[in-house]
Amino acid sequence: MTTLSAQHLPAEPPRDRIAGLLTPAQLTAIALLLVGIVAVFWQWFERQHRHSMGAPSDWGHAYVIPLISAYLVWRDRAAISRTPATTFWPGLLPVLLGIGSYFVAVVVVKNHMIQGLSMVLTIAGLALLLTGPKMFARLFLPIAYLVFAITISEMIMIKITFQLQLIASQGAGVMLALIGPLMGFSVDVDGNTLYITPTGKEPLPLNVAEACSGMRMVIAFFALAGAVALISSKFWWQRVAVLVLALPVAVFMNIIRVSILGIASKYNAELTKGDAHMMIGTLLLLPGLGLFLGVVWALGKVVDEPIAKSAAPTAVAAARPGEGWALLRTPAFIAAFCVMTVAGASMTAGIRYAGIHLKKLAIYAPGDRQVSTIAAETPTWRQIGVDKLESAEVLETLGTSNYVSRTFIKKSSEKSDKPIVLDFHAAYYTGMVDTVPHVPERCFVGGGMQIGDTTRTIPLALDTSGWSPVPGIENAADRGLFRQRVPNYARDGVGTSVILPRHPEKLQLRITEFSNKTGRKIFAGYFFVANGGHVSSAEEVRLLAFDLRSDYAYYLKVQFTSSTVSTAEELAAEASSLLGELLPEIMRCVPDWVEVEAGRYPANNAANNADKS
Repeated sequence: MTTLSAQHLPAEPPRDRIAGLLTPAQLTAIALLLVGIVAVFWQWFERQHRHSMGAPSDWGHAYVIPLISAYLVWRDRAAISRTPATTFWPGLLPVLLGIGSYFVAVVVVKNHMIQGLSMVLTIAGLALLLTGPKMFARLFLPIAYLVFAITISEMIMIKITFQLQLIASQGAGVMLALIGPLMGFSVDVDGNTLYITPTGKEPLPLNVAEACSGMRMVIAFFALAGAVALISSKFWWQRVAVLVLALPVAVFMNIIRVSILGIASKYNAELTKGDAHMMIGTLLLLPGLGLFLGVVWALGKVVDEPIAKSAAPTAVAAARPGEGWALLRTPAFIAAFCVMTVAGASMTAGIRYAGIHLKKLAIYAPGDRQVSTIAAETPTWRQIGVDKLESAEVLETLGTSNYVSRTFIKKSSEKSDKPIVLDFHAAYYTGMVDTVPHVPERCFVGGGMQIGDTTRTIPLALDTSGWSPVPGIENAADRGLFRQRVPNYARDGVGTSVILPRHPEKLQLRITEFSNKTGRKIFAGYFFVANGGHVSSAEEVRLLAFDLRSDYAYYLKVQFTSSTVSTAEELAAEASSLLGELLPEIMRCVPDWVEVEAGRYPANNAANNADKS
């Protein structure tokens, strides 16, 4: 009977280590520090949870990232347990820097992504402080991998993924053009829209930019590539190669995704909508995983690098004196725990004392008045056609159902050779965090248009004769607080007064020139009304709408588009004419901010509730 010698028996981890990695004292220390981390960064955790639950196809992978990081640490448990932990006091600097940058990102910058990066920096600093440089070298990659759990700011995502969407739609167009004749359909590509035309039937539009924004999953593909690189690759150059391939794999998978949706639309248009197209995108992560694993296998075959053999024993080292319960009494741990606890308590108390409102409440116009109730005819303009109703997929992308898309014609130009026509669009948003409005510079290009001259901001020339300072407010005119009566052509509310946005005489239109495939010029301009004020850029509206002094947040995008004007100045002039007649009604579709700031609206105004408590 053959027996194994003792030296060939598999090594068993010491019984005083939990999961073969941590001593009870170490696990307790980590648990206490996690309490401190949550106390400091709970605002970020709450928002990240809302992001991930609200858009699982985009950011649902954030829940899995910490588990992968934990697995990477556990996989390297033998080497980690053999590496002695030491105190490295310079590690306290990144801890303080991370907490400080988080506070700035919460109160000043108000950026969720920077808040998340600050948290990862703090975790890295804690690891460096409490374990020393040698141990930190082993923990660096699992900690760095946590960045994939952070939702990237939408402004950055738009810039990153927008061109990728165009590539995906063009690539899918080529693929569908090759297989279309075999399956009885033809395909035409216009920007991010594919038109699938079955033989003898009407074209079926498939909007890649809106209904199929699969390139937003590019971060999920990078996270998947990172996991494969860290778990399966043995050398740093292989890991870099796998990460570099993440982007082309994501683009290729989205081309496959769009092609599948295009084919599916021929048989059932419902398969390109809602949960169906999200499920198809999620399932394509599996062949993406296969591609990454195939790349790792191929790289291993191309270059056969010898793996250095370690003379160290394979068994996990037993607990050393510094890893017992005395660990909780070391100056480094006490300092780290105190810093996290004090920072968490003082940050929460300081925010409350300063009257800062980080969580914004939704607020609506009195009676939940919708922008679709705005008059369809004014003394100078009248509606032609009917209001445009968007599909469920476009509404999901638009992010609101309180919108209106209406076409107006200038009455005095109706019988001329060149009638003046304006497309009017307004959309109301409230209580939203880290949102980026949909503006023509993004959406029109996605529809296949080309941007012409540089974007310009042009003042609007509004008729001020009907404006009067808001009564009961000291220096109302100097503060830009004016009101105007609702005109007699309004659908309701005639004769009542409405508060205009602060300093309405400074309203400006941000105008960009576009051209379509035929070379026809189209001018589009917009501005925003937010929390009683106004701005003319998507970057500024977030700062205005999410004023930390207010419990509430809203903004209204107002946009004018026309192909019947020849210059940006002409669009501004015609928009001034239409807006001058619609502005009172537009402002009836948003909350009266004077009443909100006075605590009189809404009826359950949060400021009043706070005072009563």
